[in-house]
Amino acid sequence: MMNKNQSVIRQYFLSPTIKRALWQVMSLSFVINLLLLTSPLYMLQMYDRVLTSRSEETLISLSAIALFLLMSFGFLEVLRAKIMVLVSTEVDDYFNNLIFKGLFREVLQQGDGIGSQPIRDLESMRAMIASHSLLAIFDLPWTPFFIALIFCMHPLLGVVALCGGIATIVLTIISERTARPLLTTASAHQMAASRFVDSCLKNADVIHALGMLEHIRERWLASYLKSVEAGAETAHTISGFSGTTKAFRMILQSAMLGFGGWLALSGDVSAGVMVAASIILGRALAPLEQVVAASKGFLATWAAVKRLDLLLNKQMNVQQPMSLPRPIGKLTVDDVTIILPHSKKPLLQNISFSLNAGEVLVIVGPSASGKSTLARALLGLIRPVKGTIRLDGAELAQWNMADLGAFIGFLPQDVELLAGTVKENIARFSEVDANAVVAAANQANCHQMILNLSEGYETRIGERNNQLSGGQSQRVALARCLYGKPVLSILDEPDANLDIEGMAALEQSIVQMKNNGSTVILITHNVRLLRHADKAMLLANGNIAFLGHPNELMDRLNPRKKA
Repeated sequence: MMNKNQSVIRQYFLSPTIKRALWQVMSLSFVINLLLLTSPLYMLQMYDRVLTSRSEETLISLSAIALFLLMSFGFLEVLRAKIMVLVSTEVDDYFNNLIFKGLFREVLQQGDGIGSQPIRDLESMRAMIASHSLLAIFDLPWTPFFIALIFCMHPLLGVVALCGGIATIVLTIISERTARPLLTTASAHQMAASRFVDSCLKNADVIHALGMLEHIRERWLASYLKSVEAGAETAHTISGFSGTTKAFRMILQSAMLGFGGWLALSGDVSAGVMVAASIILGRALAPLEQVVAASKGFLATWAAVKRLDLLLNKQMNVQQPMSLPRPIGKLTVDDVTIILPHSKKPLLQNISFSLNAGEVLVIVGPSASGKSTLARALLGLIRPVKGTIRLDGAELAQWNMADLGAFIGFLPQDVELLAGTVKENIARFSEVDANAVVAAANQANCHQMILNLSEGYETRIGERNNQLSGGQSQRVALARCLYGKPVLSILDEPDANLDIEGMAALEQSIVQMKNNGSTVILITHNVRLLRHADKAMLLANGNIAFLGHPNELMDRLNPRKKA
């Protein structure tokens, strides 16, 4: 059972599967680090045994043993890396679904987009787990072992190694503490610049048509250059520490040779010990040097993990309710008040009405009166701070959203079809039921229009719908809305972008939906659609200014006709 007070990612890495894999890597690291002693011990034997005995048999035997051990080292190193790649794949498989769904929930809850940053953060975490740099972390615990081994060779050499190790650790800590705030700043500027570009690309036509491109470029460049400057400063800092650490290691190894030579001259150690101690010291400090060199990547990944954990922790208590039977379409809204995220003032308040299955409600009102917000609430995209919205007696929160979506049709005010074929868009990217797709297209009166496209239902739509006009996109989106014969259909400004033919097709679709028993809510500025309504609502200043028969609302909106 997930503990809500703990990190989601931390708990996953403490799961038996991941712990078993990490223990395997640690065990392999133990053997690998022992095998790393092959080269220094081989050098020791060469100086102290082979050269003194001048024995070819000893040379051949030692060389064969060293070759076998080094080949084993290479095999285990590859095996260890493969296990980490498998771990990275397991991590991605576990989190990608959670992060993808959490990303959309976050957008719905916060009311503004955070972009695809969580997906990039997951990619960063996966890449770091599979990278060779992370393996240096598993080698770090063996640094004291190598220093202790040098102590066994001679205490003075051990003191040199210990002082060098402590100094390298201090450099590593200073590097991390110095680079972390710089990297955080650079990341924040980079994300801000990326979000700005994303928002501008959605309005590319307006920007070019109004001659705004140069001004927009200057605005973006100001933010982008901040990220470049912060990134360059971070890179310079880390490069400086990395170069210092590398030079310091070489100095230490030379110092080890120097002290070893001095001890060898006095007869305290052999020449082989002098060389072996220098090689072992290099091995002891290598993981620290690798950690410093990769610290920028470590810090960036750590920041990504914290962002992902924050996103996942917000969503961990979201539980999908059990599936309910297919509703018939009875909608009840009782005393609903809605406050948008980042706002304290209610946008809608005390909204109450009910619709029986098969009834049509037309909602009109001035701009910013809350019509589209009410539509999002009726779809379960916004939760009211007060009151209830029920479909067939069950609050929307009691419905499994995946199931509920199959029972609901929605035509948004701003239509954007997704990259794919026409048939995939109509089928909502589920398994395509050809008969249901054609039935929805016929109900939306766009079947013939689709057949006239270059490849009919197989026509591909780009990310910006560059294969279809605005009116064609609107009619395909209406077919998507009607796919699967929804019991509740909400159409927000459905006549936008439609020509005379499209408007006629829309009205025929409304009549057919009503005849099929579907509950329909039309949000529009076009009072002509009131003639299809059983009920009419006028929203003004966040309240219901009128709710009743459409003819009464028509008289209210056209006082001269009444006179």
